[in-house]
Amino acid sequence: MVTSAARQDIRLEVGGAVAPPLERSHGVTRAEIARTLPRLASVVPDLLGRDAASGFLRVLGRRRLLKGLQDEAARQRKRGFEDVVHIGIGGSSLGAEAIWRALAHPQHNLLPRRRRGGPRVHFVDNVDPESLGALLEWVDLKTALVHVVSKSGGTVETAAGFQIVRAALERRVGRGWARHCVATTGRDGALQRIARAEGMSILPFPEDVGGRFSGLTSSGLFTPAVAGVDVAGLVAGGRRMVRRMVDAPLTENPAAVAGAIAFLMAERKGKPIHVMMPYADALEPFARWFVQLSGESLGKRKGQRGVGPTPLPAKGTTDQHSQVQLFVEGPADKLVVFVTTRRDRRSVVVPGEGPASYLESVELGSLLRAEQQGTAVALARAGRPSLCWELPEITPAALGQLLVALETQTVYQAKLYGVNAYDQPGVEAGKIAAFALIGREGYEQERAAVEADQPERWTI
Repeated sequence: MVTSAARQDIRLEVGGAVAPPLERSHGVTRAEIARTLPRLASVVPDLLGRDAASGFLRVLGRRRLLKGLQDEAARQRKRGFEDVVHIGIGGSSLGAEAIWRALAHPQHNLLPRRRRGGPRVHFVDNVDPESLGALLEWVDLKTALVHVVSKSGGTVETAAGFQIVRAALERRVGRGWARHCVATTGRDGALQRIARAEGMSILPFPEDVGGRFSGLTSSGLFTPAVAGVDVAGLVAGGRRMVRRMVDAPLTENPAAVAGAIAFLMAERKGKPIHVMMPYADALEPFARWFVQLSGESLGKRKGQRGVGPTPLPAKGTTDQHSQVQLFVEGPADKLVVFVTTRRDRRSVVVPGEGPASYLESVELGSLLRAEQQGTAVALARAGRPSLCWELPEITPAALGQLLVALETQTVYQAKLYGVNAYDQPGVEAGKIAAFALIGREGYEQERAAVEADQPERWTI
């Protein structure tokens, strides 16, 4: 018997990636999957163990952390801020934006206060002067809350954004500026020291959780909570996925099966480009979150070669009119991963008047799902593989399940590649080069080396 909880579970459809009916050069066989899965048996037990390399699964059981961020969010909501400005980059921003966009009203920032039920939300995740300068021209910082997120406290882009916003806040409200700020950061570092010295509210960034795995911590949950998102539901969904992975055999563990197929596609079937293609506008930032998760975790040097698939974001149906032509008839080097829903949160029906009478009384949600299924069929007919994550509906619980499933899938893939999913030496090299070029003290020797390694200029 299917329980009510199981009916709310997300599902993974793998038929579009299997040979047969796909040719063996393009699809994986059931036997190949069965031979690969035993190599993954230790992953979840290790992640739940006391010596886990990352605590992103264990943190879901730290109820004090969830209560702490909920209490702080409730306290800040009572103060009636009109805007919340989230400052971070990479995993310190993408998770929060993906969660907020998926679960907030699609026009949240345009709604009047009484309808949106919380402050407007803005993300500062770059050092583009146009974007930040325009935001500061528009947002009244006197009625704004600033959430700055950096585990190390020294991320250059976050430091720059926070210093600019802090200075503007000081000019607007004076000595009480720190009461407008909440910092999510690690135990040590410049941001922790500043926050303590100035009297800012501080939320802990778990020491054993890296940025791109931090969506279900204060890093990703606090800003959505202030805006009114049900973050407890998200965490409950994440816990539900952990129980599924612990209780089910690997053959029924969607994260393990997806990880095995993704690895086999990249390494055995010549498909190193993996497209994340949600069929929902609300999940477009979720695709960008996945790109960072996969790219930074799996793109590593191993011996004399680099490994890891190249993640590519797309959106249905928008990209059916751009990238899908490439996916169907271009190079056969891609695995397309769809995300769909079984139900919609809203119903919009096409009227009978107009140039397409066959659309009369068709719900847009039904049309969206038909378009996804049509794209899957077109890919299959062309011998191109696909997977599909299916959500019952875009809810906090379903999104929490999907976040944990994809995070764990990524660790499964790292296990198969034999790489560390939690470091990013290529990113660190770029940071050092940037520090050198802006003249940061202590990086003088690196600056000389970086300038010597600059490509030859050829300006046309």
